[in-house]
Amino acid sequence: MLWLLLLGGVTSCSSTNDAAEPTCAGDFSVTLIEQLRQKPKQTPAAEVTQYIYQNRTVYLVTGGSSTSYVFDGCGRVICSAAVGPGNAGDGRCPDFAATATNPQLLWRDPR
Repeated sequence: MLWLLLLGGVTSCSSTNDAAEPTCAGDFSVTLIEQLRQKPKQTPAAEVTQYIYQNRTVYLVTGGSSTSYVFDGCGRVICSAAVGPGNAGDGRCPDFAATATNPQLLWRDPR
């Protein structure tokens, strides 16, 4: 379970307005990438891609397992996303593949 391995480095968040993107301590993508670097190489290679989803910055982590996870900017798991053939996700963000925009590959494991 990739997300269980990653939750150890979750940063804290605070928000005064639920509609606004929360303010987090630091950039979670940096923490996420560092955690993935410390794990054994996956096949296929782990990737972190930044998107805009529901008007907020999120990070999609794909890799060795058939499960892909979407994290918010603070490191909380939003959902297991349905992003590939045979991957139904967990149903918490069924529109992710269709509505997430502005993909930016932040990191792909080079090992």
